[in-house]
Amino acid sequence: MCQDGLRQRLVYLAGVVVTFYCGIVACETSGFQQPPDAVTFYNRGKTYYQKGDYENALVDFNLAIKLKPDFANAYLSRGNAYCDQGEYDRAIADYTQALLLQPYEATSHNNRGNVYLIKNDFGHAIADFTQALALQPNLVAAYCNRGVAHTQRGDYEQAILDFNQAIKLKPNDPATFYKRGKAYYSQGNSVRALVDYNYAIKLNPNFAEAYFSRGMTHLKKNDFELAIVDFNRAIKLKSDLAEAYANRGVAYAQLERYSRAISDYDRAIQLKRERVFSRQNRGADFIPTIRLKPEDADIYYNRGRAYHALGKFDRAIADYTQAINIKATHVNAYYIRATAYRDKGEPGRAIFDFMKVLELTRDPMLSDKAKQHLQALRGN
Repeated sequence: MCQDGLRQRLVYLAGVVVTFYCGIVACETSGFQQPPDAVTFYNRGKTYYQKGDYENALVDFNLAIKLKPDFANAYLSRGNAYCDQGEYDRAIADYTQALLLQPYEATSHNNRGNVYLIKNDFGHAIADFTQALALQPNLVAAYCNRGVAHTQRGDYEQAILDFNQAIKLKPNDPATFYKRGKAYYSQGNSVRALVDYNYAIKLNPNFAEAYFSRGMTHLKKNDFELAIVDFNRAIKLKSDLAEAYANRGVAYAQLERYSRAISDYDRAIQLKRERVFSRQNRGADFIPTIRLKPEDADIYYNRGRAYHALGKFDRAIADYTQAINIKATHVNAYYIRATAYRDKGEPGRAIFDFMKVLELTRDPMLSDKAKQHLQALRGN
């Protein structure tokens, strides 16, 4: 849930204590039942929220706010519900209103910072986490979240300092070691990353994302068999982890197990599609559309490489084309598609793609290779 920080895409969780209400209490005076008050609706809304019933939670938070327009906690909780539904601008508006009513509430700063983080607005996110810590210096969640923001912004040293402080305050939290490991990995320090991933797994042997990230570290070090072992563990614990299938496919391809690689890429693509569908409105006018992210282009590119290695040029070209459709600047997809056209005996299309490589690339080695291919093709 949103007040726990960023959910799955990165496993960045930040805890906020909530209370429970076990039903509506009818108040009676002189034999007549009184209508529910703002607190009653608010508590019932929190109960719905804890069950994941965000629509009913929002109804009750709306009623609580209507009855008590200065109800800061109702704005805070409604912001959490909006966040979990992906309505980030509404969430920010509610957290901001909660802060206008309760300026010294660290939780509202922390939660608003999380939404800014989701929106990749790292400056505002860091400002909110910093303000939360000024109000509550031992708020572990804010240190962790600020560390995540620094990591995503590329300030790895600052991120590691925040994670160190979080670990000092809460020494046995596997999630914090995992996050620090990601910062070390992004910094290029695979050794320290592995130490943190190993310790996160020791603290929580069922930590699927930690196995996945450790597998990525092995993959980066070209330890393909070890990477596959860790991706297997991640998938066993979390069967819908598309990224684990995609990168296990990369490891299989490096070991020239192309059929197994293709099977993993297929599964990753299927899961990515299901993930998109699950987040869309399934009302009467629902039209299934796929809006893949730029990084998803690499799954098609890599599957194309596997088909290419097996001599299946048409299927390879189809995947390279899909990668380009998702990410128009995917220069490697243009380059390798050109070689597929060349190998298939379509020099005109190959020349077009090599020319596109020269237009897009800033890599002098790739540019030289494209020029050499063009010279050979035109010489023919």
